[in-house]
Amino acid sequence: MEHHGRIIKLLHVSIDPDPSEDSEFRFLVDNQSVKYITISGGLFEPLDMSFEPDLVPQLPPFPHGDWNTARISADAVTGLPCFEAMEKRLLPGITNLWHDVRIDYAELRMGRRLKSNVYEATCARLGSETVVAKFARFPWEICHVAAETTAYEWIEGHGIGPAFLGHLTEEGRVIGFVMARVGGGGEGPESGFRHAQEDDLPLCQSSLGRLHALGIRHGDTNKHNFLVHHDRVTMIDFDVASRPASAEELEQEMQRLLDQLRDTSGRGGVYSVA
Repeated sequence: MEHHGRIIKLLHVSIDPDPSEDSEFRFLVDNQSVKYITISGGLFEPLDMSFEPDLVPQLPPFPHGDWNTARISADAVTGLPCFEAMEKRLLPGITNLWHDVRIDYAELRMGRRLKSNVYEATCARLGSETVVAKFARFPWEICHVAAETTAYEWIEGHGIGPAFLGHLTEEGRVIGFVMARVGGGGEGPESGFRHAQEDDLPLCQSSLGRLHALGIRHGDTNKHNFLVHHDRVTMIDFDVASRPASAEELEQEMQRLLDQLRDTSGRGGVYSVA
């Protein structure tokens, strides 16, 4: 939305449940640069901070210049919100760049949110098909996405997970990856895939067995991480995968699979492709 002559878009928020504590925000400014901003606790109402039309009009004008991090706090004299501590920081990024393709965040047209850091998207360079982008919204999430990026390198070419289409960049640093979408436009029979159930045990054992044959322990074999489509299973969510895993660890993971497929707690979420 327009704000003091600039276009401000709220991309992501991380609001502390304690209103007296700081909260973190990721903004896109003028459709060009991403800014990471800390807002001091108690400055705005918590409900306002999660809704762009309520938050942005209350913010001070965004300063021009080459910066990517800042804080908004109360001015010592007026008590009004003001920018301070603008810096151009070298933010952490994923360093294991094993794939040849780089896709900039600005190239993506984001669609449906699947999880807090997972979105359906389209990218002209990748054609007309909808893809899935998974990325670190904030610098402290890099380590988890980096671990999953490496896991995709381990399984590349083995037909275990979705096709890895490229690394996702933001102003040069790598913050995530883009992968093929499994099935069609949503969860359910009409989409071409569904989450695994108890009757799918043989298919899930086959897929997990291929992973184990590479010496890799998945680490989170809840049923939402097995997508059934076209009489096969595609596994997802490799952020806690590990190798080399011992034979005992792999056997224990396989033995627990049936209980995971029977589980009705909802653990693992309801989203479908990442």
